[in-house]
Amino acid sequence: MKKSFIFIAVVVFLSMCFTAMASAAGNFERKSNVNDNWGVGVRHHEHKEHSDNNSSGGLLKKGLYLSLGVLLVICCASFASAGWKFENKIRIICPWSAGGASDETVRNMAKLLNVILNQEVEVINVPGREGCNAIEYVYKLEPDGYNFLLGTQSLFMQDIQANTDVRFYEEFTPVARVVHAINVLTVSEKAARENNFKTFSDLLTYVEKNPFEISVGMLTSTGLDGVALKQTVENLDILKVAYHSDTDLSAALVEGHIDLMIGGISEIRDLIEDGEVIPLLTLSHKRLRRFPEVQCAAEMGIDSYMGPARGIFARKDTPQEAVDALSEAIKKASRDPAWMKFLADNTYDERVCFADFRTYRKACEEDYKMLSEFLKNEGLLKRSYMGIVKSA
Repeated sequence: MKKSFIFIAVVVFLSMCFTAMASAAGNFERKSNVNDNWGVGVRHHEHKEHSDNNSSGGLLKKGLYLSLGVLLVICCASFASAGWKFENKIRIICPWSAGGASDETVRNMAKLLNVILNQEVEVINVPGREGCNAIEYVYKLEPDGYNFLLGTQSLFMQDIQANTDVRFYEEFTPVARVVHAINVLTVSEKAARENNFKTFSDLLTYVEKNPFEISVGMLTSTGLDGVALKQTVENLDILKVAYHSDTDLSAALVEGHIDLMIGGISEIRDLIEDGEVIPLLTLSHKRLRRFPEVQCAAEMGIDSYMGPARGIFARKDTPQEAVDALSEAIKKASRDPAWMKFLADNTYDERVCFADFRTYRKACEEDYKMLSEFLKNEGLLKRSYMGIVKSA
């Protein structure tokens, strides 16, 4: 608000200066016309209609108009770039436990934002109820431009299943997407060795002959991983087991409690590199550069490409200037070499990651529509936004 008053005051001041200068230019022009009458007589009257353009006063007026325009443009640009300055600590709430892929993503981004914004960016973990605890926590905080929420499509799932009283679609707005991960179906080394699984095709053949002998774990059965799994193994007789943290899920796979796991590559990249788990299928349109030998969903004719799009959200009544400022800072951070290395190390660079709030909002609306249709078909849709979600 203070900055708006300052901007208005500057414009008024410039206008007053222009008025004074224009008045002086008019006086100068009148004097010039008198002098011209002395020199040209009748010829001046014949070209009177051109006197404003050709006289010194007219040229001075043109210069003043041009100068005012330039000053206003500079003033507006300066004001826009300084539309919001973070003056206090920024908080980003992570709905998942410390140490997981989401937590790692937001903490790496926070380090860069600390430097770019010259302000502390604190990450606070509020796990529980598949993200609902964090939604409700942030909803109760002051929407003052300093409180934000990390989110994925899993929060959309909780919203449209009415697992929280907070209507996420109506109460929150996207700020920027920071990562768009690719999910992968992996098998434990033990299960692969015992059942001779080398490819996803091998798994399909085995499951057809041995229904419900193979188990698969995912982070949440009613969340994003559940959707990805349903789309991937829709017609397969496989036991499904839900876990509540990345670490528990990975440990269950390595220790042999489950045979398969579906989740982001980043969560198990070390296990893949150590040979403890083996990727069988990437939920992508083409084979990945990191795993060129692994089959992808598209080549297998599987319509399953859902991967966690991690982004920052804010309450809708958060000042738009703050949303714009943070989105711009995240955009700048996304070009930092340290961030680009983080993306490459976690195979995030296989997809476009950053999206500003307008692009991200459109993507979120598309996901809301798709997930609503999915849950409707599953008989789990409790809260419908089908009538208000904009078309892609």
